[in-house]
Amino acid sequence: MHYPIGLLFDLLASSSALPWNITVHFKSFPEKDLLHCPSKDAIEAHFMSCMKEADALKHKSQVINEMQKKDHKQLWMGLQNDRFDQFWAINRKLMEYPAEENGFRYIPFRIYQTTTERPFIQKLFRPVAADGQVHTLGDLLKEVCPSAVDPEGNTMSNIKTFLSFSVAEVK
Repeated sequence: MHYPIGLLFDLLASSSALPWNITVHFKSFPEKDLLHCPSKDAIEAHFMSCMKEADALKHKSQVINEMQKKDHKQLWMGLQNDRFDQFWAINRKLMEYPAEENGFRYIPFRIYQTTTERPFIQKLFRPVAADGQVHTLGDLLKEVCPSAVDPEGNTMSNIKTFLSFSVAEVK
């Protein structure tokens, strides 16, 4: 299983040292150990795929499908070049919803686990309960990863559970 680099850092880093040494291979790439990334275009395509997946859960793909290719490019370039204003001008559309809808359809999330055979949990989770009560992160954890929450509803510090939200979900 290949984990995102930020997650690997959280899992492996100590306060005194970096968790790994990096070896740059110019020949004999270790294909059996690492996924080979063929190009920057492949990274961009993966990013856009994640954005489309999140929009499908949140807006039935309506927002991303209404965007033009230049909007997709601006979103990617803003992220790649660390230009928040350029990125947010487009990402803002992915974060909005009509007030009458009372929130997104589902909240895209992925919980990475180190304690089980399942490397991550991902399932449909509505932001609002049937009775109209807004769900919290604690509600999500109680439903999909109950071992991370004690009986009083507090997150247990001895459980290493990490949430990964794609950029489209962060507000």
